[in-house]
Formats: sequence, structure tokens, C-alpha cells
Amino acid sequence: MRITYNKLITKRIIAKREINCNWDEYSLGVQCCKRCERGFVKNISCPTDTSKHCVPCENGKEYIDHVNDLAKCLRCTSCDSVFGLEVAENCTQAQNTKCTCSKNHFCNSSVPCRHCDPCTICESGVIEKQCTSTSDTVCGMKETGTPWWAILLAILVPPLTVGIVYCIIQKWFNTRTRPHEFPQPYISDEIAPLEQDVDLSSYVANIVEEMTFDEALKFVRYHKVPQTKIDEIIRDNIDTSERKIHLFQAWLQRHGMNGTYETLIKSLRNLKMRAVADKIERKLQAAVSNSE
Repeated sequence: MRITYNKLITKRIIAKREINCNWDEYSLGVQCCKRCERGFVKNISCPTDTSKHCVPCENGKEYIDHVNDLAKCLRCTSCDSVFGLEVAENCTQAQNTKCTCSKNHFCNSSVPCRHCDPCTICESGVIEKQCTSTSDTVCGMKETGTPWWAILLAILVPPLTVGIVYCIIQKWFNTRTRPHEFPQPYISDEIAPLEQDVDLSSYVANIVEEMTFDEALKFVRYHKVPQTKIDEIIRDNIDTSERKIHLFQAWLQRHGMNGTYETLIKSLRNLKMRAVADKIERKLQAAVSNSE
């Protein structure tokens, strides 16, 4: 009985050793199965003919980028513009989507980015190095010496002053002989004050209605709302309007009630969104007046 058992063990070991599959194959029990090429997956448990037993991934939606013994393809990655991404190379059957940072965004990570940040705007107006897809803007300091344009102005100002005075006098004489013209409207940078420091939480929907999603995102990032909070709001709210409302509410909670109106208008103007600031200013003035 012991001799029979030992022979059985020996046969199993010999049979196991005899399974020696090629580099493009894999073992399944006592059988060698063919691996599928990039862009294909198997449709039976043990392929023996790749032309029959390997099927292609759905182009543009699925991919496999390596020789494999898988039964399902992988889903293509999407490049979400909300996170500052755009498509660099489209997804194929044998290659996943390649994303890159969109214009005026960067990512300093050495691995494929899942999120890109807006490029810094230099308050000094001096840019030493332009923003790229992998590095932020490098800002410089304003020149302390006398620039060349100041010297040129010093030379040109005296004759220009004489010419301007002449034009003013000439215009004054012309107005004496022709109908009066309406003066051009004066655009002031001053913020029209409200009667009281209004709680903007009651007017959030009215405010964000005048802003695009990108403008609302730019505004809250300008005020250092944590990126984790921004990502949470975007993930939890599918509707764009709801995203804008929750982003603005996150800023209000961070800022507090005092001075929110003035901070809002000044910030929008600093971010080169003057038209949006003017619309919101007029809307809030009207809304507060009607509520009194």
C-alpha cells in the first residue's frame, strides 16, 4: 500500500515538472494557454488560438496595454476639465487616455496628474518665467531704478503738454459755435455702499447666477478655500448651479459676515471680472432696497 502511494506522488511531481509553457503562454492545471495581445482579452478560460479566442476591447471606451490573460478590458480614463485637465492623447484599444493640464493650469507632479492648479498671476506684473503644464509662473520684482520708458517720457512730455493745452483751447472755442455734446459717463472704481452690512447668505443664488462655474471656482481658490473642500463639493453635487452655490457658501463660512459685500466686489475686480462685479453690485443694491 505504501509503495502504491509513493508511486502516485512521484507521478504527480513528474507531471507537474513536465508543464513548461512558452513566454507568451500561461499554465492552467496541466494545460498551456495562450496570452492575448495588447488591446485584446480572452473569451474562453484557456485560449489556444488567439485569432478565435481573443476579442478586441471597445475602441474609445476600453483598453488593455499589455499582453494578458484577462477576461475583461479596463475602462478608459476621462480628463475632467473641472480639475484643470484636457485630453493629450485619446484612448485606444491598446493605450489608456493621456491627460495634460489645460491652458493656464499646471501640475508639478512627476506622475500623471489627477488635478491641475491655476497658474499664479503676478501682482507685480513682472514675469520671470511663464507658467507651463509642469511648473507654475515665476514672478519677479518691479525695477527700482529709472526705466528707459521714464527717461523717454521726460523727453517727450514738454512738447506733448504744449500740444494737449492747444487742443483743449481749440476744443473750447469749437464748443462755442456748435450744439453742446453730452459728456462721457465717468466709470468709478468705488464700490456703491449698502445701507447696512447685509448677510450675503440670503442672496447666494442671486450672486452665483451672474458667475460661470469657472469664475466661481477661480474666486474661491483666490480666497484660499481648501482644495479638499472644493473636491468634496464637486463630487457631491452633479448640477453646476448647486456646485456654484455650495462653493460660495464655503467661502462665506470661511470669511464670516462682516465686510463680505465689499470683499466680494473688490475681489472680482482684482480677478479681472469687472463686468460680473458690476452686475452683482447692481443686483444686490436692488435686492436690498426692495427688502427694506
